[in-house]
Formats: sequence, C-alpha cells, structure tokens
Amino acid sequence: MMNWVGLRAYGAAMSVVAGAAAVAGSLRVLPDAWRRIADRLGRLAPADRAALGRGPVLWMHAASVGELRAVRPLLAALRNRRPGRVVLATTLTRTGLALARELPEVDAAMLLPLDAPAPVRGLLDGLRPEAFCFTETEIWPTLLVELARRQVPACMVSGRVSARTARRTRWLRPVYERALAEVVCCMQSPGDAARVIALGADPGRVHVAGNLKFEHLSGPAPDGVRTLGALVAGRPVLAAGSTHEGEEAAVLDAYEQVAARHPRLVLLLAPRHPERLDGVAHLVRGRGLALAGYRALVAGDATLGAGPAVILLDVMGPLAHCYALCDAAFVGGSLVPVGGHNVVEPARAARPVLIGPYTATAGDAVERILDAGGGQRVRSAGELARALLRLVEDPAVARDMGRRAQAAIAGGEGALARHLALIEAHLGPEATPRVATA
Repeated sequence: MMNWVGLRAYGAAMSVVAGAAAVAGSLRVLPDAWRRIADRLGRLAPADRAALGRGPVLWMHAASVGELRAVRPLLAALRNRRPGRVVLATTLTRTGLALARELPEVDAAMLLPLDAPAPVRGLLDGLRPEAFCFTETEIWPTLLVELARRQVPACMVSGRVSARTARRTRWLRPVYERALAEVVCCMQSPGDAARVIALGADPGRVHVAGNLKFEHLSGPAPDGVRTLGALVAGRPVLAAGSTHEGEEAAVLDAYEQVAARHPRLVLLLAPRHPERLDGVAHLVRGRGLALAGYRALVAGDATLGAGPAVILLDVMGPLAHCYALCDAAFVGGSLVPVGGHNVVEPARAARPVLIGPYTATAGDAVERILDAGGGQRVRSAGELARALLRLVEDPAVARDMGRRAQAAIAGGEGALARHLALIEAHLGPEATPRVATA
C-alpha cells in the first residue's frame, strides 16, 4: 500500500508541473525555465515520429553528453545484434540532445518527457518499445512503472548510486521500490549494487557489470584536433576539461602562476556547458590573457601568439581527443560540489589526472587512478598550481603518472561484454517487441 501511496503522491506532484508547463508552452513569452519544462511534454517532431514508426524501438536515455558518449558502443552492439530496430535517444540537456541528433547510432532524439502520467503515456502510446535502457542515476518512477505495466523490459546500464544520493533519497524508498521492481540493474561497482538494493531494487535483478566509460572508444582524432596539435607542438599544454562556474577562476589563477615561469605555456579550457562560453571568454580577457577559440584556430581564422595563451574549446565533441595534446589534465566539477566528471578520457590518453575533492559521481574511476599513482587531488588554486608546475618541469614524472593512469583504467575493461550478456538474457534472442497498449 505504501508503495502505491508514495507513487501516487509523486505522480500527482509531477502532473501539476506538467499541466503548468503545458499552459506555459502555449504562451509566446515566458521565462526560460518554464520553456525548458514545456519542451519536456513528450511531443515528438513529425520526422522523429515517422522514423520511430519504422520498427520496434530500442530506447536509450542518458542524462547528457558524457553518458551518451559512454553508451555509444553499447548502442552499436545492440543494433548489430538486433537488426531492424529503431533507436530513440533521450537526454535532459540541450547539449546532450544536440549530440544525440548527430550520432549515427541514433534514429530519433528528444528531451526526456516530464515524469508525469500524461507526458509519459502520450509518448509511449505512439511507440513499439522493445526495451528501455537508462544510464547511471536516471531513475524516473512514473516512466518505469508505466513501462512495467506495458511489459516493456527496462535496464539500468552503468548504474551508479552515490552514498550521498542514497542518504538523501532514503525517505523515497517506497517510490523507488515500486519503480525498480522489474528493472535489471547493471551497476558499476559492488558499492553501487548494495546502495541500489537499499533503495528498493530486487537483489535477484542486481548485477555488477562495470563502468561503460572504461569501454568508450573515441575513434580517430578529428581533423581539427590534428590541426591544433600542429599549432601547439613543442609547447607545454595544460587542459582543464568540463569546468563549472567558480572553477575557471581557480584554473586561471593556477595557470598564471605556472606561466610566469613558462611563458610559452598554453591552457586549453573546456567549460562543461556551452551557454557559459561567452562568460568564460570575458573572464579570460579581463585578466589580460591572450585568448583564441578552437573553432577559429583550426579554421585558420585566428593565430596563436608565442606567449602565454588560452584556447577556449568552443566546439562540442573534441575534448576527449584534445587530452592527448596536453602534458597534464584537470577534470572539472570537482573543485566545486558537483561530483566530478569523466576522468577516464585523460587517463586513456596516458595523461596525469588532477582532480578536486568532490568526486562522488566519478568515484570508482577516480579511486582506481589515484590508487595507481596516476593522479592527484588538489583542493585550491595554489595546490593546482604546484601540481601543474611539478608536471611541466619534470616530464619524466608526468609520463610515469600518465602510464599509471592508463593502466588503472585498462583494468576496468569488459563492461560492454557484461552489459550485453545481461541485457540479452533479459530480452531473450530476437524477442518479439511489445506493442504499446494504453
């Protein structure tokens, strides 16, 4: 009884939000926050709806860019094993949506509907879903219960539940227990498995499958990255990837300290959210630093001076390849309480990984790298400057740390094969797709 009471209360609250969003969406002028919500009413563009009508649908939900990149090998393998399927990708962010629309593994893409009965049912009524897969912590109770009601298999892939999330959501256990009752949970680590069971998942459906980010194959570097490599050849390069507000200032403080002793130093700065690019550029110029955009540099529309210079990565996608151009990498979302971002990409490039104190969402990979001696925690601009200076001035140390980081994440391979085996066992070979029923 408690399960249903909790779920109904949750659904009622989300229905109020969805109703308000529907009204707001009909207005010509409304705050951006409401417009973002109004865009999550489960309405497919005509071209996407036509594409999804061509066959049974494999639906993959990933929060944003990093998660989408991580599941690409899984999507490619599922498409290869189950020909004739149509792939729908959903995300929570517009940057993720833009990437999803560019991926060859994806046939249609949209923002995830609000987790309320009307948007969820409105979308599902028009699909023939064979399976729904969702990444990491994207547990949406209304959607999962509705999928179970329609007998559509659901799988959590590369699942993660941090200790902080587990503590904060304990009071919602009745809701999660109902939502996760039929979900196969492919978790990153034994700790994640224990925590998702504590949230209410069926222990018989919980498995440790590893982190798909260890398996992500980025392919050959784009032409632009190779052009940039030629422009910075022979110069020390530092990379700061996926930075958040408050981190760029600390990174620039550290960069200026190191550049005072190494005047040919280049900083490659990649903010996490593209909408912040203008603000970050203003911050860099306000310090009197030379600034060039990646897009203009590789197109030949800008030049890189001989002195200290900052390159702003203003194109989505090349960051994973750009790590190979640097001598050391700082990964953002970690000096501020976000939880950290993808440390696997610089480690795969055999580069030393510097990370702040807030790494709960990237925990397993971070601990592997730190335990292997492939990275270092820094807690301030001063600590970051000292770490960077040591790596720039002692290339042998940097190379050794990079090799250790690379070896640490190599030990996490095999996640793709484990995920595929669990998903195939759940779906069955060439399972007959369930036809959506209202």
